Amino acid sequence: MAEEPIKRGSMSTSKGMRANVTNALQLAKKELDSKNEKANFIRIIMRFPKIRAVFDRLRAIHSRCDKSGDGEIDVEELTQAMTELFNEGRADGRAPIRPTVVARTLSISEVEEQGEGKKSSLDVKQFIVMCAVGFILAEDDKDLSTFGGMLASGDDAYRGAMTDVVTAYLSFDREGKGYFTADEFNGFMTASKRADAAKSFFTQDRWAELDVSGDGKVEFEEFVYAFSKWISDDEDDDEDEEDDGYVRSKNPLTPRVILALQLSKTILDKQKKDANFTRIIMRFPKIHHVFDRIRSIHAKYDLNNDGTLYLKELYGAMKELINNQSEDGKDDLVDFKEVENIFMLSDLDHHGLQEGLDVKEFIVFCAVGFILAEAGGKSAKLVTGEVSDNDKEYRQAMMDIVGAYLTFDKEGKGYFTSDEMHTAVANCKKDAGTLLTPERWRELDIDHSGKVDFEEFVLAFSNWVTAGDDEDEDEDE
Repeated sequence: MAEEPIKRGSMSTSKGMRANVTNALQLAKKELDSKNEKANFIRIIMRFPKIRAVFDRLRAIHSRCDKSGDGEIDVEELTQAMTELFNEGRADGRAPIRPTVVARTLSISEVEEQGEGKKSSLDVKQFIVMCAVGFILAEDDKDLSTFGGMLASGDDAYRGAMTDVVTAYLSFDREGKGYFTADEFNGFMTASKRADAAKSFFTQDRWAELDVSGDGKVEFEEFVYAFSKWISDDEDDDEDEEDDGYVRSKNPLTPRVILALQLSKTILDKQKKDANFTRIIMRFPKIHHVFDRIRSIHAKYDLNNDGTLYLKELYGAMKELINNQSEDGKDDLVDFKEVENIFMLSDLDHHGLQEGLDVKEFIVFCAVGFILAEAGGKSAKLVTGEVSDNDKEYRQAMMDIVGAYLTFDKEGKGYFTSDEMHTAVANCKKDAGTLLTPERWRELDIDHSGKVDFEEFVLAFSNWVTAGDDEDEDEDE
């Protein structure tokens, strides 16, 4: 029989914080019981892709919070990020942020012990733990402001993923007491209606991953930490399967691209504008005109006329276009390392810095630079952002590209699958359905990964917009 809910403890002590976590878990269990639902981990495994999409977004947020760039976020960085969310209205009706609660939530989320003398901070998986802890605490206490609770405001996908995390945990801790043992872990597999499926997933190695502290008990924070690894296991396998060349996920700008897409989605949502591919098709001629201008820039700075722009040629083009000379005559607007990273994201044939970008890849370069500029940070100083500030035609074309992409990636997670594309096409009107035939998927999925990221989409999109150009050139010859 479940214990009576524990009264809320002090948020300023570890004991009080853990008591509140346990109380929140018991309330979550009661919620399931009231709906006659049982915690079913096997069913949740089927939802791993949707949970992974939310975790990808959390990785992007972690990267944004990490102002020092050391791969971890500390109390100061976390408080600053929470303040931004609070000011955005993501905590309506809740009490102001309490530094002691922030510090304590961060502290109990440090699943792995910190080195002696090391300041408290969270890597990306511990950050996911903190978001889950904050989520259940905020669900229990409607006045409490936590990072995980703020993110749930108006975000059904995030709320659904965190609810799945809690439900997955309660598959083992049937009483909601705040931990489960090895016997309960093994008992779950025996009691499961799909015992074979459970045993194939929950090997003895899984228990070792769960019991991080080695005390024979798995607390909620330890479970979430291991769960976040399970969710991303196949992503690690995908990286191993890639060649020894360029790996997109390791580009430092990748999380910021995902964040920029999420911000663009938020802007569209606030404007109550749905991403509408059919409407964008009607604007293809105007987008084509902007692409022609980009082609001209590419041709102008292709100094050796080989059809590609090398990194050195890109620097020259950007320096002239944004007139980046400061008053003292020093170059101060182009971040060369940033340009190189955008170059590598845009180099979709993976020829590397030695081969340069063809005109279609240069369009990708411009689009990536644009959304990074929209999201702020150093990339706001790049040519694509600077030009767009004073060029409505260019800005509209780039926003149309982003809107077209978000037609398929509804959550702004940084990629979409063939199923998501087919679902979006089914909801489109006739014009889009005619353009987006099954053959288009082969044009989109350039690396044959089963997922289309933003850069791949822009390259294919540029082909669709300029579809008749090659035929026109043949007739002119």
